[in-house]
Amino acid sequence: MKPSLPWLLYATAPLAASHSSHTHPVRAAAIDASTIQGKWLYGYQGWFRKPGPGVNNHWSADGNTPGPNNIEVDFIPDVSQYPVNCLFNTGLTLPNGQPAKFYDSTCDGVIDLHFKWMQQYGIDGVIVQRFIQSVGDQSFLTVLNQVRAAAEKYGRGFIVEYDVSGADSSQGSVATAILNDYNSKIKPYTTSSAYIHQNGKPVTMVFGIGFSGFKVTAADSVNIANQLKAAGLYVGFGVPEQWSGDVTGNKGFVQAFKAADFISPWTVGGYSSAGYQGFHTSVQVPDSQLLQSLGKQYAPVIFPGTSAYHLNGGTNPSAFDYFPRNNGSFYSAQADALTSMAIKPLFIFNAMFDEVNEGELRTKRYVI
Repeated sequence: MKPSLPWLLYATAPLAASHSSHTHPVRAAAIDASTIQGKWLYGYQGWFRKPGPGVNNHWSADGNTPGPNNIEVDFIPDVSQYPVNCLFNTGLTLPNGQPAKFYDSTCDGVIDLHFKWMQQYGIDGVIVQRFIQSVGDQSFLTVLNQVRAAAEKYGRGFIVEYDVSGADSSQGSVATAILNDYNSKIKPYTTSSAYIHQNGKPVTMVFGIGFSGFKVTAADSVNIANQLKAAGLYVGFGVPEQWSGDVTGNKGFVQAFKAADFISPWTVGGYSSAGYQGFHTSVQVPDSQLLQSLGKQYAPVIFPGTSAYHLNGGTNPSAFDYFPRNNGSFYSAQADALTSMAIKPLFIFNAMFDEVNEGELRTKRYVI
């Protein structure tokens, strides 16, 4: 890749093509955090850091300053509204000749700006990711503190989702690890006026249940649901798109899926623009019907498209713009179908607000 950025995409604004659109966006009214029903929520990583010794900055593959040979993203964010002190120089040059700058998610003001945009464009809130193998990383709590403050300030909501994709039940109970972390670190956040509840209970999610190749067992997964529910939480599981086969076949993770209050199948990359309507009819509608028969709720995932050329080493051109956004029509088709379902979803899980690496982000693009 060359030092300039002809290969890099630019991130589109949430619900807006550019700054020139919606010059005076309407500020959404404060959400009702007492229910997750009908909410439009976005996954939130908050994992971008300024390069430093021992820091996984998520901008570059080797942890060093992002440049032509180590860049890990296909999108360049528009940083014109970010606090100047939250930006750092990269080894990249924009098409207009200016140096590209990236941001650090932990810097005071970055998350505040993201939530300001959410208020402006009618996004209800976020699902903050917490990786169970990294619960000792204090910077996550820095991010979560800022999420709480910004959500309260702008009338948005938030919940925490544990990611157990890197966990291993053979090394100890994952259920116990999650419960201990929740009780010692996360529970205080659920008292925030912005923390979203359902049926009087704080909502939490656990991603990575039932996936092939993951190492959290079915029995451990049942315990995850039961222990969190016993702790007073309303619990959702992020599961593979083929999850229903275990239920109809009465096998595998069936009891774990039945133990959760709601199911959110991870369908990113499961269909293209041309194949979506068929997927919706043959998978999403039956999923909603099956969950209704089980007395459970359905929280489908929606994504705008993907691009992961640089994330995959910059050697496979087909990974670039792999699932095209088609100027938003791909996203709109999903949104229209899901909001028109006979069995209304509990909420819509948007993947993801700041997932720059896989090209799912919704933050604003750079304007030349």
